[in-house]
Amino acid sequence: MKQILTYIFLFIIPLSYGQTHTGNTVSSFSEQLFKYNSSNYVEELSKDMDTAFFSRYEDEIIEFEKEDSVNGIKKGKILFVGSSSFRKWTSMKTDLFPVPVLNRGFGGSTMPELDYYFFKIVKPCKPKAVVVYEGDNDVLAPFLTAEVILKSFKIFTDLTKQYLPGTKIFFVSIKPSPSRISYLEKMKKTNKLIRDFCNSDNTLNYIDITKPMFNSSGNIREDIFRKDRLHMNEKGYKIWAEIIKAELLKNL
Repeated sequence: MKQILTYIFLFIIPLSYGQTHTGNTVSSFSEQLFKYNSSNYVEELSKDMDTAFFSRYEDEIIEFEKEDSVNGIKKGKILFVGSSSFRKWTSMKTDLFPVPVLNRGFGGSTMPELDYYFFKIVKPCKPKAVVVYEGDNDVLAPFLTAEVILKSFKIFTDLTKQYLPGTKIFFVSIKPSPSRISYLEKMKKTNKLIRDFCNSDNTLNYIDITKPMFNSSGNIREDIFRKDRLHMNEKGYKIWAEIIKAELLKNL
């Protein structure tokens, strides 16, 4: 089953999840009064999904570790972690200057995968703040419901509070894109759940980048995307840079 689910997810084919999780209460791991170590939170994630796909971007994580071993770990920066919308933002340092950024976007990752690599790419950096972009790929998987994505984000915030106390967390809203318009309602639901959660905690900040990505007719803009109609072009990143930089400068 694990190999089958991993294969399905790698190729982003939305099929029904093979185990029954409907009806389970989705809650934050911290509500169970556990203390995290490097593995017990993964056990919590396994209640909602097969975790076999978590290591699919291991090669990219190893490259981060090699970079750190050669150049040293760049501590105290604003750490950007998440999926390919960050990974492909190659002009991030210039676009967000003078904010001192470290980009650790990897693969086409999901929120549970970011949780999985917390101890390798987040904790060692001891960042001043963490900016998260996940959910864009999560919505493709039926077993990653809006509630489970929220739970995964809560686990990330719990890990951060335990191991990096005082570190602020910013969540960038899941972006609309022409190629994934059929998932727009699930994205909106997920965004709302995470926004409400962020609004309940003064260490969390929700950054909404969605509004300027629609045109005056209420349609997703085509001009801010690459040919794949999923990843943004330079014009799209300028929109993000303006909003994200303003939020960081205001809240840090």
